[in-house]
This record gives sequence, structure tokens and C-alpha cells, in this order.
Amino acid sequence: MSEHIENYYALRFRSADELHRKGDVQYVTDRALYVGQTEECGLRIAENPDFADCCYAALVKNDDGRGWRIIRQERYADVTVNGEPLALVRNLKNGDLLKFDRTLVQFTVEQGDRPMVQYVQSKPAWGLWAAMAGVVIALVGVIAFLYLNNQKPTAIFKREIPSICKIEADTLLVLTSQDTLEIPADRSMVGTGFIVDNGYFVTARHCVEFWLAMEDELKSNLRDIHSQIVRWAIDAEMDTNIRLVAKLKVTSHDGKQVWYFTSEDFLMDKTLDNVYEFGDFETPYLWRSLVSLYERRGTELGDVAVMRWPFSQGTIKLADPDLCLQEKSDIFCFGYPQSDSRQEAVFSTMESSVYQGQTSSYDFFICEKGLDPGFSGGPVFIGGGTNAEMVVGLVSRSDGNHTLMVPVSQIHKLIRRIEQQ
Repeated sequence: MSEHIENYYALRFRSADELHRKGDVQYVTDRALYVGQTEECGLRIAENPDFADCCYAALVKNDDGRGWRIIRQERYADVTVNGEPLALVRNLKNGDLLKFDRTLVQFTVEQGDRPMVQYVQSKPAWGLWAAMAGVVIALVGVIAFLYLNNQKPTAIFKREIPSICKIEADTLLVLTSQDTLEIPADRSMVGTGFIVDNGYFVTARHCVEFWLAMEDELKSNLRDIHSQIVRWAIDAEMDTNIRLVAKLKVTSHDGKQVWYFTSEDFLMDKTLDNVYEFGDFETPYLWRSLVSLYERRGTELGDVAVMRWPFSQGTIKLADPDLCLQEKSDIFCFGYPQSDSRQEAVFSTMESSVYQGQTSSYDFFICEKGLDPGFSGGPVFIGGGTNAEMVVGLVSRSDGNHTLMVPVSQIHKLIRRIEQQ
């Protein structure tokens, strides 16, 4: 404000704490005044560990230049005006008492000469030692932050991440002896795949034959099934002259390279599939499933698809096929989760541990966390031991609370079959 204006606004402290003396004055200038614990705040208040590095509120001049208002910045911080909690914004008037946690100030309209001394952050006699201790704590915090940052999965697996790709299937080809029909999916099915260092590309089978993941469409009456793709999948099970082929797009981690394949480029083990019958007695229908049944838990072990990778060699190593993961083993998952609120799948990581271990190398293991759609087919790395930073399996299915992982032995099994061909 210019010097010739008689009235000026000020905040007078009505309480004392480790930062303020009662009676200290803080001018409110033409710029917004932020109140909180950060150094950027013009009015610093005593620290509260629940709101560290937090801005509580802002005092802003009204657009017409006649008065001020206070605007809440932190939803849960203790901010009151005249003893009433501040909801969001409130105009200020002369004499209003503002309380920020333990700091109480009074908003006043002053006249006459302004005080020579503005707001002072006073400290006890041991303030220097406290400041030195604060510097030491800050340095320790920085070191700890750098250490933890370097332990993030994206830092640990820098060499492997470029070999993790996004795989999308959005079109089904229906091949018959007379014709080829192309059916676009209602939405692109997004999953994850990875390139191993021995020249193979690995993903979940239901990311390749994406109709296997569309069981929710099944009804007791075929007329209730809305998806044309599900209808053709049923027909293919009942007519050996019909062949289903998916068109696939694989995108590199950085998005700079795109490759196109079909589901027929992959080798899959279909001997564990469950083909079950539904419908009624007169009109039965058949559906091929990878979902585990209570009496046949092994069906999901077939949720693997492998192909020779004809391009640059990958950087991901597979763990020994006889490896069995024990409970509480640390694991890292990578993938391209896609949520309903986000159309594009963005690369993501998840750190967890094994909830249910394996009894043999030909048994699945379960992660203690649920994963979003899009992680399917993604590599699962182990965090320590002799197999550290090696793939121990791939993501198959998740119920929101736990995730089933297919063990690395099933990947080795398909690779051996390809090499024997």
C-alpha cells in the first residue's frame, strides 16, 4: 500500500509460542499472505507434525480493494475465525480473531504511524542449538530420502524396464473355410508383456486370446449375450471349422516403437483348459475357460503365451524353473494398469510380498495385494536372494484383494517346446 493512505491492515499476535511474542505485529501487504509451516509462508506458525510442510490459509485482498478475506488451504488443519471453524472463505473485519493451530492473531485496521518493527520470530536462548539440530535432522532426512528413492522399483530395475511393453488387442478375426470376418472390440484390451534375454516375448494368454477374459458376458440364454465376440467364441468351440485370431499391437516402454502380431504368432498350452457347458438341455453351449475351478485349480497355469522375438534382444532374465517362492518373499510387479477413469494405460509398479507360497514349481503363488486390469501378463521380479532381479512369474488374475501369479516354470516349459520344434 502507498504511504499516504492513513489506514493500514495488520495482524497482532494475541498469544505467545516458540516463534512469536504476544504483541508482535505482522503487516498484511497488497500481496496474498500465506499462513503455515513452510518457509514460503509469510506468517510462520509453530510446527505441528500432523501438518508438516503445510499451508493452512491465505489472506487475500478483495478485488475491489476494500478489505480482505481469508481462504482455507488445508482441509483438516485447525483454522478458526472468532472461534468458529473456517469452512472455505470468509471476509475479514476489524477485530476478527484468527486462530491457526496454537497461534492466535487479531486482524485489525490501524491508523497513524505504522510500527517500526514488523513481525519477529523470537526464539529461546537455546535457539542456536535448536537451529543446528534442525540442520542435522534435515541432512539426515535428505540422505534417507535419497536412499529410499534409489530403492524404488524404477531405480532398482533400470536395466529391465525398457524390455517391458504394453500389449493391446482390439480386433478379432473370425476365419472360416468361406470367409474372414473382422470384428472390432467394444474397447481395447490392455495388458503387459516382456522381452527376455534369450530372445522370447512373454505375456498372459488371456491378453492374446482376449475373449477368454470376457466370461462376464455369459448368460444362460444365448440371446442375452450382447458381445458378438463372445458369440463367435462359443461358435468356435462347437464348430472346428471356425478359427479365432486376435490382432495385437505391442508398444515399447518409451512409446517410440510399435510392433504388430496376431495370436497365432504365440505358443500356448491349452491342455489345461476347461471347456464347460452352459445353456439349457435343448440348446447347450460350450465355453473355453482359464479361470480356476475348485476341483481344477491348475487351469490358470495355462495363462501363458510365448513367441520368438524377432527384434532386439531383451534385458530380462528368467529365474530357475525349479524355484519355489515362499510366503513373505518380496516381489515387484510391473504393468500398464487401465482404470475406468483413465482411458490411457500408464506404466506403473507395485511392491508387495507373497501371500501364499508354492508347494512345487508347477503350482501358482498368490500376491497379498490386488492389481488393476492391465497388469496382466506383466513380469514379477523377486527382491532378494540368488534370484534377485529375475522374473519368477507373471501376473494372471486379481480379485481386488489378492493376485494370482503363474510361476516361471510355465514360461520355461513353453520355451522348451518352441526350441524343440
